[in-house]
Amino acid sequence: MKRVLTLITLLLWGGTMLYFWWSGRIASYLHPQFHPYVLAAGAGLLLLAALWWWASRETDAGCGECGCHHGHDEEPPRSRLSAGAVFAFVVLLLPLSAAAFISPSQFGEAMVMNRGIVTDISQLPSAEMSGGGWEDAPAWDGSVGDVDMTWDEGQEEGVEYFTRGPDGSIQVETLDLLFAAQEPGLREEFENQRVSILGQYVPPRGGAEGGFDLVRMFVVCCAADARPLGIKVTGEPVAVPRMGWVRITGVARFEDNGGLLEPVLELEKIEEVEAPRESFLY
Repeated sequence: MKRVLTLITLLLWGGTMLYFWWSGRIASYLHPQFHPYVLAAGAGLLLLAALWWWASRETDAGCGECGCHHGHDEEPPRSRLSAGAVFAFVVLLLPLSAAAFISPSQFGEAMVMNRGIVTDISQLPSAEMSGGGWEDAPAWDGSVGDVDMTWDEGQEEGVEYFTRGPDGSIQVETLDLLFAAQEPGLREEFENQRVSILGQYVPPRGGAEGGFDLVRMFVVCCAADARPLGIKVTGEPVAVPRMGWVRITGVARFEDNGGLLEPVLELEKIEEVEAPRESFLY
C-alpha cells in the first residue's frame, strides 16, 4: 500500500504543477521567468512516478528468496500502513489540494492592509541601484565613438510613447505614475493628463469618505514578496466588490504628502472589468 501512496503523491504533485502551468494560474504565483521550471518540474515528477512504479514492482512479486519466516504454503503477510505513513501522505497532499481547489489565485483585502499600500517607488526592493545611485555611475568612455543623436522630428516623445484609448486617455500602469512622481520631467508630462489605469478597488478604510485606493500587486520573484502598489483616487466610493478589478479614467495629479509627492487620480469614470491573465506587475 505504501507503494501506491507514493505513486499517488508523485502523480498529484506533478499533475498539479502541469495544470497550473497549462491553465495559466501559475501567473498568480510566480514571475514569468520561472514558469518554464514549473513545467519541467511537473513533467519530471510524472516521469519519476513511472520510474518508481517500475523499480518498486519487485515488492509485489511474492517471497522468492526474500528470507521470510512464513511457510510457502501460506499467504504472505500483507503490508500494513503505519500512522506515520498516513500522516506523511496527508501532509504532502493537504497544501497541494488547498492551493489547487481552495486558493482564489489572488490576494484579499486583509493582505493589502497588513502589508500596507506602497505609494513611494523607493520602497520597492528593485528601486535601488546596485552599487549606489546615478551619481556613482562610471564616467562616459570617449572610446565608444560618436553616437548618432539625430532626432526624427516626426517621432513622438514624452507621454505620447504610451498607448491612448479610444477616448484619448493615456493607458498607464500603477508603476508609471509612481515613477513619474519621483522624476520631474516625466511628472510634468503626466500632470493634468487624462489617464486610464487597471487595478483592484480598495474601499476607504475606517468608513472614511471622499476617495478610495486602486492597487496592483508588484512582484520581484513570487507571490511571497508581493507588495501592493496604490494610487489614491478622489471621488465618491462606488458599488464595486472589494478587491474587484476595475478600469479607472481620470486626471492625474501629484500631491505633496509631507514632503513626498504622490500620484492622485481625479475620478471621471470607473468600470468593472475581468481580471487580467497576469495580475502582477514585475
